[in-house]
Amino acid sequence: MTANRNHLWIPEGEIDNVEKSPKGRSKEYGLAHSEHGQKLSQGLQDVMDFYRQLLTSDFLDEQDLVTFKVVLQDDEDFAVKKDFVENEGLTINAVKDSSHAVVSASHDVFGNLQGRVARYRDKGTVKDFQYIHSFEPFTEADKKATSVLHFHRDNPDAVAIDVQIMLLPHMSPDIQKRAQGNITERILKNNGTLHGEPYHLTDGTSIIRASMSPGKIDEIVKDPHIYWVEKTAFFHGYQPSDVSTITDELKLDSNIEIEALPAVVVLDDGVSFPAGLESVVAVHWQASGCTKDVNWGNHGTPVASRAAFGYICAHSEDTTLTPRAKIIDAQIVGNDELSEDNMVKRVREAVEAFSDVAKIFNFSYNADVCIEGSEMSILGYEFDLLSRKHGVRFVISAGNHHLFRTQDSLKDIISDDDSRISPPADAMLGITVGAVVGFDHDGSLSKRNEIAPYSRRGPGFSGFYKPDLVAYGATIDSNGDVPDSYSYCLFKDKGICPKAGTSFTAPIVAGDLAQITTVVPNNDIGLAQALLYNGATALYDKTDVEQDVVDNPSNLYGRGLSSPEKSMYSSEDRVCFLNSGTMNRLTKKRVKFLIPEVIAGLKLKRGEKKIRVTVTCIAQPPIDGTKGSEYSAAYISASIHRLNSNGKMVVDNPSVSDNRNKWDTCYHFSNEFSSFDSGSWEVWLELFTRWGVENDEEIPYSLVITVEDLTASGNLYAETVRESAGRFTPIQPIRITVQ
Repeated sequence: MTANRNHLWIPEGEIDNVEKSPKGRSKEYGLAHSEHGQKLSQGLQDVMDFYRQLLTSDFLDEQDLVTFKVVLQDDEDFAVKKDFVENEGLTINAVKDSSHAVVSASHDVFGNLQGRVARYRDKGTVKDFQYIHSFEPFTEADKKATSVLHFHRDNPDAVAIDVQIMLLPHMSPDIQKRAQGNITERILKNNGTLHGEPYHLTDGTSIIRASMSPGKIDEIVKDPHIYWVEKTAFFHGYQPSDVSTITDELKLDSNIEIEALPAVVVLDDGVSFPAGLESVVAVHWQASGCTKDVNWGNHGTPVASRAAFGYICAHSEDTTLTPRAKIIDAQIVGNDELSEDNMVKRVREAVEAFSDVAKIFNFSYNADVCIEGSEMSILGYEFDLLSRKHGVRFVISAGNHHLFRTQDSLKDIISDDDSRISPPADAMLGITVGAVVGFDHDGSLSKRNEIAPYSRRGPGFSGFYKPDLVAYGATIDSNGDVPDSYSYCLFKDKGICPKAGTSFTAPIVAGDLAQITTVVPNNDIGLAQALLYNGATALYDKTDVEQDVVDNPSNLYGRGLSSPEKSMYSSEDRVCFLNSGTMNRLTKKRVKFLIPEVIAGLKLKRGEKKIRVTVTCIAQPPIDGTKGSEYSAAYISASIHRLNSNGKMVVDNPSVSDNRNKWDTCYHFSNEFSSFDSGSWEVWLELFTRWGVENDEEIPYSLVITVEDLTASGNLYAETVRESAGRFTPIQPIRITVQ
C-alpha cells in the first residue's frame, strides 16, 4: 500500500473569474388576442364562480383572498415570468412546477386583473398575457396526496384517517392565524380530532395534524387556505430478530484520545454502550417529551456503535475496539408515537442544541411507505431547512421494505414501485445511504456488491438520484437474517449482535464523514462531503454505456460504496485538488489543476488510458418546499477542459450525463484520457439560478478534482508537486490516529 499524501489546495490565484451576462428571452406565440383573451376571461370567471360557491358554504367571508391557479404556456417558466405575475398584484404562494403556480389576490386586485384581461381580449393591449395559458380554480383535487386519494382502496374498513394539513404558504401572519382558527374549528365541528396545536416548519409553514373520516376530509380540503393534505407519516427503526450474541468483555483502545475525536449526533432512542465503551458517548440528552422506558437504547445503541467503530469485524479479535468518532446521544424517540409532527419538533430541538459543536447528524428512521415523489416530504424539507440554517449534514437511512419475503428475484424487487426510498430519505441536502451485501450467501436474492434485498432504491424527489452512497450490510432471506461479519453491531446488554437494515449502514457513512472532517481545513463539512463522494468506489462500470442503462444503477448505488480511506488522502498514484468558496450568477470560475509531463509523456499502446479525472462539486442552494419541482433554486455545472496533444484547451466530459443533472445539488463524474498534453487543465464552474435568487447572491460550493494514474507508475504525486513549484499547497490537517 502506498504511503498517504496530503491533498493539495487550489488557491484563489489559480482560479480565473469570468464575467457572465445573464440573458433573458421572450417568444411571440402568434395568438389571436380576442380568442385567447376570451379563454383567459372565462378562466377568471370560473375562478370567481368557484369562490362564490365557497362563500355560500361558509368557508369564506367577503374579506378573504381569492386563491387560484396560473398556468403558463408550455415553454415558459415562472423563473422568467415572476415579475410580470407579481406586477399584476398577485402573490405567488406556491409553485407546482415551472409552469403551474398557486396565487392569491385581494378582491380589488382580482377585479383589476379581470379588467386588464378584458382589454387584452378586446384591444390586444398588455401583450404579456400571451405567456399565460390559463387561469383555473384551485380545487380539492389539486391538494390531496396519493396516500389520501387511495386511502379508501387500501384501508376499506378504516373509519378515520390521520392527516397533516399544510396551509397555503406565504400568507400574511394575520390571515394565516385566522385560517388556522377557522380550519381547526371546522375539523372539530365535523367530529374530527386534533393532535395538538398547529405546528410550524423552520420556514414558517403552518401544518395542522388531525384525524377525521375520509368524507369529512373531502369537505375540509375545499378551504382555499389549504395547500396540501397527506397521510401522517410514522417513523420506524428497523430491528430484525437477533440470531446470535457475543458476550466477551469489550474495551477501548487506550491510545485514542476520545475528546479529540470528531462528533456524530445520533438522533435515536438513546445509546447504552457497555461499561468499557461508555466513555465514547460524550453526552446523553433528551428532547422535550422523551422518556426512558424498557426499550431505551435498543435501536440507538447499534446505530451509534456503527458510527463510532465502523465495521466491527475490521477490529482485532482481542475485544479491543478503536473508535473513530465520539457520540452525542440525542434521544428524540421515547415510548410515544413516532409521528412526523413529533419528529420535526424534536429534530429541530436537537440541531439547535448541538449544531455549534457538531455538524453530522445521523437519522436512522423511515416512514413505512415510499415517498410521494412529486412533493418533498415534510420531514425531508425540514432537514434541508435545518441544513441551510445551521450548516449541518444529515446522514439518513434509505429505508427498508419487506418485498424479499414475497418476490422471487432481486430484479422483481427493484421493479416494484413499493421499493422506492421512504421519507425523509428524499431530503436533497442530506446524505441518503442504502445497503449492499458484503458476501455471497446461499438463499440470498442479492449477491456480493449488489443492493441488499431489503434496501430501498431511487429515484428520489422529482426524479433526482438517490441514494447518495451505499455501505455494506447483511442480507436477509425469506426466513430471516443471514448474518455475516458486516452485520455486527453493539447491542444493549448483549455485546455484539448481527443486525441488518439501512438503519445500520447510514451510521457507517456518518462515521466515515466524521473521519474525513479531520483532514480538511477548519473541519469544513462541505469539503468533507465532497471528498466522501469523490472517493466512493463505483460498483458498476459506466464506460461505453447508454444513458438509460446508467440511470438504473445510479438509483441503486448512488455514487458508490463509501470508502473513507480513499477519500482522506492522496497517494503517489492519486492526487486530489481541493477548493471551496461561493459563486454568484454573474461570475463563472475556471479552476486550474495540473497534469505533470511525466504522465503525459508515457508511451502506451494506442487507445490505452493513462489517467482518470474525477470531479465532484457540491452546492448548497436555497430550497423552497412551496415550489414543487422548482424546489432547488440553484445548481453549479462543472466541465473538464483539457489540453489536447496540440496544446489547445478543449472540453472533454464523459458521453453520458450520469451525476451531471440540472438542479441537483452535486455534479460528480469521471472521464479517462489516453492522448493529451501536460500543464494546467481546468474545471469550469457555472452557477444557474431560479427565481428568488438575486444575481449577486453568493451560493456556497465545495470542489474536489482527483487525477488518478491508471498506469500506476508511482510518481504522479511527487511530479505534480515538483512541476507546480508551490502553486498548490499540501493541506496540513489535524491528525487523529484511527486504525
